Amino acid sequence: MIQIVKRLKINNFKPSTYKVYTSEDKAIPEYVHWQECDAGDYGISDDGYISKCIYRNKYKRGTLLTFPYGRQWLGRNRKLEFEPHWNSGNLNNVSTKSYSEIESKSKRAELAVDAYVAYRVAGEKPDMDKIGLLYRPDQKEPHIAARRLLKLKETKQMIKDKLKEVLTDKGVDEGYIIDVMKDAVVVAKMKEDSGSMIRAAKEMSIFLDMAPQKTQQTETLEMDISHQISNQFEKQTKKLKATQTKELGDGQEENNT
Repeated sequence: MIQIVKRLKINNFKPSTYKVYTSEDKAIPEYVHWQECDAGDYGISDDGYISKCIYRNKYKRGTLLTFPYGRQWLGRNRKLEFEPHWNSGNLNNVSTKSYSEIESKSKRAELAVDAYVAYRVAGEKPDMDKIGLLYRPDQKEPHIAARRLLKLKETKQMIKDKLKEVLTDKGVDEGYIIDVMKDAVVVAKMKEDSGSMIRAAKEMSIFLDMAPQKTQQTETLEMDISHQISNQFEKQTKKLKATQTKELGDGQEENNT
């Protein structure tokens, strides 16, 4: 049995505990299919969980049923499942998406992200006070709400996508990165100093989401590069350190070489 605490108008917004029963529970109450419930009846979800129907409200667009873990409209093809709501943490809405996913898709979040990206592209430090006023002017401290928004996983992905779009419009794409790396090889052969170009390419690859995101271990290897400085010099062999990345598997530990 699972217990969910909610504060609802029906209980004067005082904390109230609702039970959700599984097929393994011995004291399962009598129940009907969730679509047949009236307020106070126990209903079984489409994935086999039993709980009390809190509200059955009729609106112009249809009838909405509320259970401790979520809501759903009546309809032949409508489904109400407990596990998607429970896994996302969204126990109050029809949608089973997480609150952070829903919020990141809102118009106000899009405005805030656009403003943040504009600052980044201009090379300026984002003004969180102004971004906050765009995002949540109704809050006492809008800048704090904006900072929370920008920390969400979904919002970070939005920022990456928008930065990639802006850079692509300016001709900075995967092809450009490859060209930069090719130029770095030429510089390595002629001047033995490609560090700045490689660093620049690495930074742009992060913007373009080309950099690996998972936990990795880095193994250092050495490659022999033969290069000709000029016709007046003999061929020399220099060792240039490069890196090879390997994704960590279960039970693997980092090894430093």
